[in-house]
Amino acid sequence: MRRKIVESVVAGLLVLVLGIASAPARAEFSLKILRGQYSPNLRKMNAEFDQYWNNDWGTDFELKTGAISGLALGFNIGPRFEIRLEGYGFQSKTGDTHRWGWESWLGVSERLQHEEFKLTVTPVIVSGIYKFSPFYVGAGVGSFYSKLQWVWEYDEYLNGFWMGSASGSKYDTDSPVGLVVLAGFSLGNKPVSLNLEARYVMLAKGELKVNCHTWATEADFSGLQLSLLAGVTFR
Repeated sequence: MRRKIVESVVAGLLVLVLGIASAPARAEFSLKILRGQYSPNLRKMNAEFDQYWNNDWGTDFELKTGAISGLALGFNIGPRFEIRLEGYGFQSKTGDTHRWGWESWLGVSERLQHEEFKLTVTPVIVSGIYKFSPFYVGAGVGSFYSKLQWVWEYDEYLNGFWMGSASGSKYDTDSPVGLVVLAGFSLGNKPVSLNLEARYVMLAKGELKVNCHTWATEADFSGLQLSLLAGVTFR
């Protein structure tokens, strides 16, 4: 079902893209800076932190929603239709320090360890937009490249004396495909314009390994985006 939906949206966008080539004299182009807030569904990833870290070690790892920024290139076909190609970045980081110890025939050993996780999502989306002026609606499809990096460093002590330190890192990536529906309001006249826009990402589910204990943690990037786009339109 998901594959059929994606294929239908792609087919519709291809039809609109072909329209650009068939009417170059009417086409206008716009370049806009995109800023906004993104609230992806991070519940399952945070549940992994609770299971393998927070509940056992007293840490407070939690990925949170945050800002997005990027660029959008639009191709206007007549007064009503637009094809938009956009890319933006989202990042969420969490870190904490924990200590544990054990006893052996040498004495009391302790380890003080600091760990950080950084989630980066860099979508590239193609959307078709229909304008009612000044309101507009649209739908698109995109690839949500994502990377989760785990970095750690620690110091070891024996009977209170520092014995050494070590550090390391690992990461996992995925590029799930998702759909986007949007609605917005355009302010200003050409060539300068300002857009207020709400979007919802759907079906963008991949797999990222949160830690060494799991092989497949669901990374769900579905969620609401509220954006502001500012730029210029030219021929």
